[in-house]
Amino acid sequence: MERRLLALAATACFAATQAHAQSTVTLYGNVDSAVAYFSNVNGRPLYLNQDGNLVPDLFGLTGAEDLGGGLRAVFRLEAGYSLNSGKLVVPGQIFQRESSVGLKSDALGNLTFGHQPSFMYDTLSPYSTAYLGGGFSAFHQGNLDELANTFEFDNSVKYLSASYRGLSVGAQFGFGNHPGAFAAGRNYGFTLKYQIGSFSFGAAYANENDRYLEMASFIGLKSLFGAPLPGAQIVARNVENWGVGGSYALGSALLHVLFTQTRIAAPIGAGEGSSVANTVDTGVTYAFQTDTLGAGATVENFAGGHWVTVALSNAWQLSKRTSLYQQLMYQKATGANAVASMVGAGPASGGSQFGAAVGIQHFF
Repeated sequence: MERRLLALAATACFAATQAHAQSTVTLYGNVDSAVAYFSNVNGRPLYLNQDGNLVPDLFGLTGAEDLGGGLRAVFRLEAGYSLNSGKLVVPGQIFQRESSVGLKSDALGNLTFGHQPSFMYDTLSPYSTAYLGGGFSAFHQGNLDELANTFEFDNSVKYLSASYRGLSVGAQFGFGNHPGAFAAGRNYGFTLKYQIGSFSFGAAYANENDRYLEMASFIGLKSLFGAPLPGAQIVARNVENWGVGGSYALGSALLHVLFTQTRIAAPIGAGEGSSVANTVDTGVTYAFQTDTLGAGATVENFAGGHWVTVALSNAWQLSKRTSLYQQLMYQKATGANAVASMVGAGPASGGSQFGAAVGIQHFF
């Protein structure tokens, strides 16, 4: 019986291959490593080999099968890893960045199912200084606004419409999968995108229940909701994110600006309060023939802290797939509850932190 089933499966696969010769599967990824320096981490200078700095270290498989009539079956499996240690970003979870399958239509858009990033990452990250060359350490405090794709929706259904005169909209719902408690672990979000000529605009919203703040150790606060930082394990009852961003290409220069707001409801047992983080991020990149220069700044307010971060970057393209890059970063924190803390470095002993990195990045 088993042999017969295997034979039938092989016949079906052969027939499908013959009927749909336009099927494709692509292996892709990125490797990135840098030598970095931070002036003040817990009161001491830090020298390290930092991976995934300009572009995250990742590998993945993506595929499509032409079903006819402008309709395709699509999938994506994408894993994050540490180049320097060889370990997965999340132990025991190989396709941490995305694992999805669905349908794509030229006329109707994309409908996918699985473990998928929120629209905060998809829509708004491309308008941020960190994404446009500033590097991982230039992302916002604790990555609460999800621009660095360290939080994804499990068990989610995601739809993004086709573009109509430059406009597209989307919605996403992540099921909590808890019997008798529909709202437990539930996530949902929406997006709007618009592109016309050199101008691009995006807006996104995400609402998440029972979210673990996985990067609490990189938030430049002495305490949050009464729990001392770093080290506290914080599961917020609800995290509400929204933001708007835009960019404009002016010759070889790209001007970008972004605003995000994160509202965090206190964990169970910590009262009924909430805390709000507001961030403005703006800058410019300029592309020469083989170099791309970037400069950007962010201003953040959260839980009694105020941070100003400035980032300068240069990426020298050795080829279309390989770059040598250099980055300089400086952060100043003020407020009784705040210390300087750039993502990936760790909190300083005081209100200022300087960082520098020189590295190489290669797509495959």
